[in-house]
Amino acid sequence: MLSDIQRLDRSGRPEFRFRLNGQIMNEIFLQQWIVDGEPTGQYEITVEIADLGRLTIDDNPNLWDSALPQFVLEYRDETSWALLPITMRQASTDKGWQRVTTQELVAILESEGFISIG
Repeated sequence: MLSDIQRLDRSGRPEFRFRLNGQIMNEIFLQQWIVDGEPTGQYEITVEIADLGRLTIDDNPNLWDSALPQFVLEYRDETSWALLPITMRQASTDKGWQRVTTQELVAILESEGFISIG
């Protein structure tokens, strides 16, 4: 098991893990929206899925049919999760996974210093 210090990257930031519809994503890609050649300050999240390639995800706010599946984006702060006692981790129903919108995840990554917006 990694120690708490080993779970931080060299910059002192926590280690995150991501899931999309319950599947662990090894990488996520962030790209700023460009409109008329100008950055908008909004980011889109793209993931790479075996056999499908790269897929841009959103929060599906305006699906034409409510029966269509929505993307479920989650993250876990592995650094904080490792600090919890084993009994608390075992008793946790969500196992530390937190559901977020794409823009909430961008804000979290910005607040932790992974990206710089502005």
